[in-house]
Amino acid sequence: MSTFGPRFQLFCFHFFICSLMHTWKVMLESHETQNQIMFEVKTYECPTYGKFCGDSHRLATLQLEAEIQNWRDCFTEYVAAQKSYVEILYGWLSKFIVPEVEFCSRRRSVTLPCANGPPLYALCHDWLTFMEHLPDKAVASTMKNFVKDVRALWVQQGEEQEQKRRVDKLAKELDKKAVAYQKAESRVLDTKFLEYKPDPEGEHQDDTQHQVDYLTEKKDLLDNFRQKLEVEKEKHHNCMQETQRITLNGFQTGFGSVFESLVQFSKASLKTYNDLVSNKQNLEKVGNPSCIEGTQVMDDGHQ
Repeated sequence: MSTFGPRFQLFCFHFFICSLMHTWKVMLESHETQNQIMFEVKTYECPTYGKFCGDSHRLATLQLEAEIQNWRDCFTEYVAAQKSYVEILYGWLSKFIVPEVEFCSRRRSVTLPCANGPPLYALCHDWLTFMEHLPDKAVASTMKNFVKDVRALWVQQGEEQEQKRRVDKLAKELDKKAVAYQKAESRVLDTKFLEYKPDPEGEHQDDTQHQVDYLTEKKDLLDNFRQKLEVEKEKHHNCMQETQRITLNGFQTGFGSVFESLVQFSKASLKTYNDLVSNKQNLEKVGNPSCIEGTQVMDDGHQ
């Protein structure tokens, strides 16, 4: 194996790690900005915010739930894939590690122990250790909780819709009752008008009184029904307020928790790759031998 092999491998490893370090630096800045935005959210300026929700709102909520679940699945798959990659790389390198390696010169042959392995092997070991301590479970947990919050919003929107239907139904029924009452009232008024005409035998007086009593009873029922409608309207108003509360608090708390956990994960990832670069530089200073089976390095730089 050429003496340039391990150096080239370290160069490639360094380039790869620096690329990941830059990626997580950008991700950290993005998640910090997102987290700050959610922290500052106090209300929504959306034209439909504050109005009763319809089928389109519930459909949008379901789509959001699906997107967050997909986001969570993609994140967990990414972390699992990266851990698997490092595990496979570390396992592959370990197959070429021997307990000791012989270093030769023109004058003597010296056998040295290989306790730590070659730099790339040691770095992969460190990388795997760092990966095991990343807070990925916290991110997945906050995303799962946010999915539950979105589902709770969908349920609340359904309750608001149902209450709106109840109000609309009662309002239509009230209109019918009001029309019927107005007709009955007109008939009574017409009957009273007849009282001004001569009626020696008083045939219409008893009938008129009965109609007046009937009209009074109907008016009381109409007033009670109107009060019932007002109670249901108040319930609907409360449902709308609860929907708004869940929307605002749920998004502020739920999304905020997700971005906060992503900030911490990004910080930990950035620190991981910073530490790997530092470890790589330290190993280069120490001059750790390759310790890979079949490699013999001579003191004059030739194999």
